[in-house]
Amino acid sequence: MPNKLKIGLLLDNLSVPAWAWEMVNVIINQNLADVRFIVLNQKPKPSGRKSPLFYRIFSKIDRTVFKVIPNAFERKNILEIEGFEPRIIRVNPIQKKFSDSFEQQDLESIKRQNPDVLIRLGFRILKGELLGIPTLGVWSFHHGDNLVNKGGPPCFWEVMLGWSETGSVLQILSDKLDDGEVIYRSWSRTDPLSIHRNANKVYWKSLYFVPRQLARINSIGVLAWREEVEKKELRIVASNPEFFRPPGNLRMISLFFAWSKRNIQRKSHELFNKEVWEIWISKIGAGQKVKISNPKGTYLADPYLIENEEGAWFFAEQYRYSEKKGSIAVARVQNDEVGVFETAVDEPFHLSYPFVWKENGAHWMYVESASKAGLRLYKTEKFPGNWQLFNVKLLDQKLYDPTICKKDGLYWLFANQKAHPSASSFDELYLYYSEDFVDGNWKPHPQNPIVSDVKSSRPAGALFEKNGNWYRPAQDSAKHYGHRIKIQRIVKWSVFEYSEVTEEIIEADWQEGLTGTHTINRSDNFLVMDSFRR
Repeated sequence: MPNKLKIGLLLDNLSVPAWAWEMVNVIINQNLADVRFIVLNQKPKPSGRKSPLFYRIFSKIDRTVFKVIPNAFERKNILEIEGFEPRIIRVNPIQKKFSDSFEQQDLESIKRQNPDVLIRLGFRILKGELLGIPTLGVWSFHHGDNLVNKGGPPCFWEVMLGWSETGSVLQILSDKLDDGEVIYRSWSRTDPLSIHRNANKVYWKSLYFVPRQLARINSIGVLAWREEVEKKELRIVASNPEFFRPPGNLRMISLFFAWSKRNIQRKSHELFNKEVWEIWISKIGAGQKVKISNPKGTYLADPYLIENEEGAWFFAEQYRYSEKKGSIAVARVQNDEVGVFETAVDEPFHLSYPFVWKENGAHWMYVESASKAGLRLYKTEKFPGNWQLFNVKLLDQKLYDPTICKKDGLYWLFANQKAHPSASSFDELYLYYSEDFVDGNWKPHPQNPIVSDVKSSRPAGALFEKNGNWYRPAQDSAKHYGHRIKIQRIVKWSVFEYSEVTEEIIEADWQEGLTGTHTINRSDNFLVMDSFRR
């Protein structure tokens, strides 16, 4: 790699949180940059005064009760990363009440390293000449949505105030707090119960923000990368964020009782109201949806419809409460009536989200089988039954709601993945392409993940073309799993770039009592959807 980017780390201690350790490890192992030096704070100091007592007590109880494995905040010695032998520049910053700046001699030592990027993993608010030394700036994380909340503590207020989503950003620092140029932005669904769990999944996901940006710069160059970042941020609607800090004791008491009441009500509702999914069918243009009765002891979800010369066939996940797993069922649609659902594909593990199409004289089906890593492709020449496993590809990946589309002579595979085993499966959409789906030699898109937002990432059905535009149904699971569907209009789509915008939002509002919908598919004559209620 010519002219590798030169990276420096700003640390308070050589013992760093596990998520930061893993981030540096990824950069080095993937040869994304030359991590050549560490700027080590010789007298780290906390920002401001000590946090209020009740906040500290609550945080400790939360960490004790809601333990996480692996723990993103476990400390690890950064010098134990294999092959990492950095120069260490020890500094004594000029410390004010909330900020740190650097002596001239320390600034000169850093300048001599000619850094392209400094990654802030320590120190407090940075001020002064240091911010202008690296050619691409000082990169810093804000584990919160800086459009909504600045300050901290990270991932705390989202839980305690009952916000549905928790943002996280990577930004180039400026003199204003949490107001630098954002170069990566993501959103997760907030854990309603635990701050520690909420932060753990967000931090594990965010460790990949820096490696992704370094890889993108290496791929398209600095100028194209800057332009790409600027265009993304122009589409973000600005707001007036509130500045947060740890709550005082009286505020913490009030937050605790509101948090307790909210979670007791939620858990009670879940305890006494069984989760029920149902599927619906309507004639295209008719508007009136007809509910399909769930077979006894099961529910139906993830509907998919395919029409051929013999008629229409309705596929769906059939979940059996007694077995606590799903299989794929199929029923025939005749005279606008849906027949009895029969098992089409069953495995010892959970299956869902059937995706069926005909090609080369045979019918093919992808299913979600995320409990088993890999992309499972089934085939039959005796449709609609006799499905046989044809191959399993992408063996090292757990894929969620795999959706295939043929465009420009290529097959395109959309599916959600976890960036890290402890991250959420709802947050990030990955795109692959191949000339031959049978062989399954899927190539990853260079912008993966193409979406990092719980509100519009996970697939919700087959892509479709209308008036010269392509549209992708997506799940919005910020409020809860399967809350609603967004129809995303694809703006750019090639092997080099991808972008989309929200065109339409579909709520589960066609019958009283429904609280969600997360799959929509259509054929020539019918539209099928599912719904959720408790």
